[in-house]
Amino acid sequence: MGSRIEAVEVLSYRLELPRLALERLPAELGSGLRVRVERDDDGSLLVEHEGQDSFLRFQLEGDAAELVEISIAHDAQGLFFQKVLGALMVRFHGDLRARLVFDPRERPAEPWAEVSIEQGRTSWPGLATQGAAVRLAHAAAEGGSVGASGEGGEPPEEPLTAEEEELSRLLTRADAAWQEYQRLKRQRLQQKP
Repeated sequence: MGSRIEAVEVLSYRLELPRLALERLPAELGSGLRVRVERDDDGSLLVEHEGQDSFLRFQLEGDAAELVEISIAHDAQGLFFQKVLGALMVRFHGDLRARLVFDPRERPAEPWAEVSIEQGRTSWPGLATQGAAVRLAHAAAEGGSVGASGEGGEPPEEPLTAEEEELSRLLTRADAAWQEYQRLKRQRLQQKP
C-alpha cells in the first residue's frame, strides 16, 4: 500500500472466524508486523497493533469470534489495515465498506479512497491478490480446482480472472523451483563425507 492511513471510517462490516485463527495471528504475521491478541475486561478478544493506535475487537461465542469494533488510526504504510483487517476479511469471506483517509502530505491529489469487500472479494490492490492466493491454496488443499465446491457446502467459486491465472502460474513455478532447491539440497547433504 505504502501511504500512511490517518483513519479508517467504517461504514459497514461483517466478519466471523474461528477463535483459533485469531490466537495464531501473531505467529503467522511474524516480526514484520507486531500484533498481540489478549482478552479484554469484558471477555472480548483484542487484536492490537503493538505500540500503535489500531485494534480490532472480537466478541467470543464458543469457538467462534465475531468482529464488533474496528479502530485504525495513524497506520504507517497501511500495514495493519492490509495485513490484519483486510487479510482476515478476504480469508474468512467477510464484508467491509470503509473510507481510508490518507496523510494529505503523502497523497494531496487523493486524500481518501473507498474500499469494498464482499464475501471476501475485492478489487482493492494487494487484497485482491491475497484473495486469489487464498482460493488457490484452498483448492490445492482440497485436491481440486478453484472452481470446485469448498468446505461446508459453499457455493462454487467464480472462474479465475486473468490476474488470478497469472498468480496461479507464478505460484506453480515458485513451487517447482522450491522443490528443485530441496532436491539439490538433499543431494548435496548426501554427498558430504
